[in-house]
Amino acid sequence: MKVARSRFIDLAEEAFADVPEVFRRLVFNVAIDVRARPGPEAGRWSGSRSLLGLYTGLPREDMAAVDAGPHLPARIVLYQANIESCCGDEADLRRQLRLTLRHELAHHFGFSDAELRRKWPEGA
Repeated sequence: MKVARSRFIDLAEEAFADVPEVFRRLVFNVAIDVRARPGPEAGRWSGSRSLLGLYTGLPREDMAAVDAGPHLPARIVLYQANIESCCGDEADLRRQLRLTLRHELAHHFGFSDAELRRKWPEGA
């Protein structure tokens, strides 16, 4: 399943809008980007065909701490080609974008991959 970049971005924005407002309001200093595939920003996963998203930066709690020094915004990257490759139709694409974005937002809120596997296996 492939869509134009502009459609993918629209679907990603819809996925973010579907995050409950109580959590959306808590998202702090995070940029959301779309790339075709993982590049150098993905470190050891550069070139991976299975990495769907990546969170880089400090968790929200560390960014919002009273004694936090200056820092760059955190970043969520959604890998369009990788996400599309596991989807058969637009409904699958919407579902996978929703899961991937929420997984990366969970990292923003301080959850590790191991915690997500234990607490939210369908989204890990």
